[in-house]
Amino acid sequence: MADNLDLDQLHDAIKAGISAQFPALASVEDYGAPRKSLQVPAVLIELVDMEIDPESDPGTEQLPAVSKWVARVVMSFRAENVQREIRKLAGALGVLMQQNRWGQRVSPAQVTYIGPDAFDPEFDKFEVWAVEWDQQIDLGQSVWTGEGVTPERVMIGFAPDIGPGQEPEYTEFEGGGT
Repeated sequence: MADNLDLDQLHDAIKAGISAQFPALASVEDYGAPRKSLQVPAVLIELVDMEIDPESDPGTEQLPAVSKWVARVVMSFRAENVQREIRKLAGALGVLMQQNRWGQRVSPAQVTYIGPDAFDPEFDKFEVWAVEWDQQIDLGQSVWTGEGVTPERVMIGFAPDIGPGQEPEYTEFEGGGT
């Protein structure tokens, strides 16, 4: 999926995408967001883990992984219609997540869960719902540097009519493009 994926850029792209789609949010944060003074409504994102996926070997000697993410929607329990509003926001966030690549070289996101979250005991004065999703990522540097020449035409010949002087016997491969 990517050459040496930058996880910082991926985090920042996700946060920027959420902020742009939901400008009414008071904060969109990741790790270390203050629990006691958090401005709500808020969305807190977290990369939960990266499960190695040897079945998805990209052929680049990179480490294929399924990254598992959660975005926690946090609202004050005193907000008007909080039960309805948090569900609406979590659903809308799920729609944003589904199939999103965040402008990065990762697979399209696959939403796996939208629902209540018993996130943190320090959030006992908040309603919290979670949107969880998976994205395939490839970690590390690709062995394919991109150096060299990409052919514009591919010609196919069959032995023994191959090699110099046999070019008129070749046929052009017109298979699908990039």
